[in-house]
Amino acid sequence: MDQQNLKTSTNQTSSDQLPNLLIVDDYKENLFLLESLIKKIKVNLIIANSGEEALNKTNGVELALAIIDVRMPVMNGYELAMKMNERSADKIPVIFLTASHFNEVEMFKGYGFGAVDYIFKPIDNNFLLSKINVFLDLYSQKQIIIREAGVLKKYASELTRVNSELRYAKDQAEIALRKYSELFDLAPSGYIALSSEKEIRDVNISGSIILGKERTALLGSKFNRYVSKSTEQAFESFFQNVFKSKSKETCELELSINGMQQKYVHIEGMLIGDEKQCLVSVVDITQRKFTELTLEVSEKKYRTMLNVSPDGIIITDLKGIVAEVSDIGLKVFGADTRDEIVGKKLSQFVPVEENDIIKQMIENTIKEGITQNIELRIKRKNQTLISGELSATLIEGPDGTPLSLMIIIRDISQRKKAETLQLHADRMANLGEMASGIAHEINQPLNIISMVLDKILFETDRSKNVNVEFIKEKSDKIFENILRIRNIIDHIRAFSRSHDDYVLTGFNINTSIENGVSMITEQFKHLGIILDLKLDKQIPHIVGNTYKFEQVIVNLLANAKDAVIEKKNIDPAYEQMIVGISSYQENQSIIVEITDNGIGITDDDLNNVILPFYTTKVEGKGTGLGLSICYQIIREMGGTIDIISNRSSGTRIKLDLSIQKRK
Repeated sequence: MDQQNLKTSTNQTSSDQLPNLLIVDDYKENLFLLESLIKKIKVNLIIANSGEEALNKTNGVELALAIIDVRMPVMNGYELAMKMNERSADKIPVIFLTASHFNEVEMFKGYGFGAVDYIFKPIDNNFLLSKINVFLDLYSQKQIIIREAGVLKKYASELTRVNSELRYAKDQAEIALRKYSELFDLAPSGYIALSSEKEIRDVNISGSIILGKERTALLGSKFNRYVSKSTEQAFESFFQNVFKSKSKETCELELSINGMQQKYVHIEGMLIGDEKQCLVSVVDITQRKFTELTLEVSEKKYRTMLNVSPDGIIITDLKGIVAEVSDIGLKVFGADTRDEIVGKKLSQFVPVEENDIIKQMIENTIKEGITQNIELRIKRKNQTLISGELSATLIEGPDGTPLSLMIIIRDISQRKKAETLQLHADRMANLGEMASGIAHEINQPLNIISMVLDKILFETDRSKNVNVEFIKEKSDKIFENILRIRNIIDHIRAFSRSHDDYVLTGFNINTSIENGVSMITEQFKHLGIILDLKLDKQIPHIVGNTYKFEQVIVNLLANAKDAVIEKKNIDPAYEQMIVGISSYQENQSIIVEITDNGIGITDDDLNNVILPFYTTKVEGKGTGLGLSICYQIIREMGGTIDIISNRSSGTRIKLDLSIQKRK
C-alpha cells in the first residue's frame, strides 16, 4: 500500500466520522503488519515512518489513540509523544511498542510522556486488538461526553437528562479505568512492591502466579520467605544494593513455592515514590534454567562418550576446521593441549600432497553422509609422519541441514608395519614354494654352459689349431646363458626385497605378469598344470609398484595351482589342470583375469576369503593372508578385486585397475 496515503478506511463510511488512529514505526515491514491487523477495525488510520512525518500528518488532527515504536532514529517515541501532547488540547493516549522486557526506568519514563501501556515485540495480535478496542471505546465515550456537553449548553431544559448521561459517562469512565487497570495488571512480567523491611506491599496477577498464592495472601508477608537457601545471600546483596546505592540492580533467584516446587526467576529492582519502596519486576526463567541444566548434563555425557572411544575423534565444521578433539585424538596428533588442534584446518595435519584427499573426503561425506577407511599420512606436532585411517560421518540438524562432521581417526602405523612384514614373509614363502622351479630355470643354462665347454675342450684336444670363429661362437653362447642366470638371480633378489620406499611410477602390466609367471613356469610344468597366457600387447602403462603387483600375480597363481591340485586329488575323472591369465583394456580400466578349473570356493567361504588369516586350505598349508595382501595392494593402486567361483567350474578373479596419468 502506498505510504503517501494519509488515511485508510475499512468500510464505506466517511472517514470524518471515524476515530483517528496513528501508527508510527521506522520499519516499513512493521507498519505493513500493523496496518494489516488494524484494517479490521473501523478507524481512520494515519501511518508514519518517522517522528517528523507523524507530526506533519497529525497537525490539527484529533487522535483517539497513537501506537508508537520507542526505538526510532532522529526522534524516538518518547520525544514524539511529548511534542504531540504539547500541541494537543487533550492528552493523547499512547501505546508504546518495544522489544525490551527489562528496562523498567524507561517504562515509567514513558508513562510521563502519555503512555497508557506497553506492548512487547513480537506482538500478540489478539492482545493488541483488545487494547485498541478498549481505547477506541474510551474515545467514543469521550465524544459522547463532548456531544452531551454541547447539548447541555444548548438545552438547559434537558439538564436532568444530561446529568443522567454524565453520570452514565462517569460510570463508563470508571469501567474503562478498571479495564485499563486489569490490562496493566495482566502484564506478562510480575511486579512486586517491597518495603525496606522486605514486606510485600503490592503485587500484580503475574507476580502472584509466580509466587503461587492469591494477592491477598501475599500482602504483608516477607518476600525473602519464598527465596531458597541456595540464593538467600544473592537476594540479600541485591536488596541492600537497591536501597543503599539507589540504583537498578538485577540477579537470579531460586524460589521455593509452597515448600515444594522450585522456580528460577530473574529480578530487577529500583526505588520508587519516596524511595521507601522498591519495585521489583519478576520474570519466570524456570524453563530456560532447566534447559541449561539439561544441556549441561548432555554436554558432560557427550564429553564422556567422546573421550572413552578407543579411537581418536574430532569434530569439524563443513570446511574442515577442527571444533573439538578427544583425548585419544590429541595422542594421535602428538599434541599436548586442545588449543594446538582446535581452530585449525584438518588439512594442516597431513602432508601437502595429501590435502586433496582431505578435501575429497569432506565433499564425499557431505554428499553421501559417510566416508570410510581413508588411508593417509598424519603429520604430528613433532613433524614426524604416521600412517592413519579416517572415517567420517555427517552430523545433521533436525531439518536435515548439514551442520558438522564427526571424524574417527586411527593410528594404523603398527598395522602397516605388520602388513609390510607379512608382505615380505609371504613373498619369501612364495619363493620357497617355487624353489624347485627356480633351480630348474638356473640349471638349464648351466647345463648348456657345461655342454659348450665340453665341446670346446673336445675340439681343442682333437685339433691343435682351434678355429677362432668356433671359439667366439661358443663363447657367445656361454655368455648368453650366464646373462640369463644373472637375470634370473637379479629378478629373484628384486622380488624378495622390501619395496616400501619404492617411488610409484608407470609400468607395463604385461611385463610384471611375465616376470611373475617366469618364477612358476617350471613348477607348473613339473606338476602337469597347463598355463594359458593371453596378454593384450596394446594396453597402456599404469601407475604403481611393479614389484608389489608382481607379488599379486604370484599369490593368485599359487592359489590357482593349489585349487587344481586339490581337485585332481579328489576327482579321478579330472583330466586337465588348467590355469589361465589374461590382460585387456575395458573403457578406462585395465583388466587382469586369473582363472582356474579347480576345486572352487563355497558361497560361505567366498564372503570371507579376503579377510586376513581366513583360509580354505588344510591346516598348515597357508596363512590366510595371500588374498588379503593382494586386496590391500590392489586397493593402494586404486583398483578392485572381484571373485566369482563355484564348486563345479572353478574360480575367476578379476583385477580392475583404473588407467592413470603418470605423476
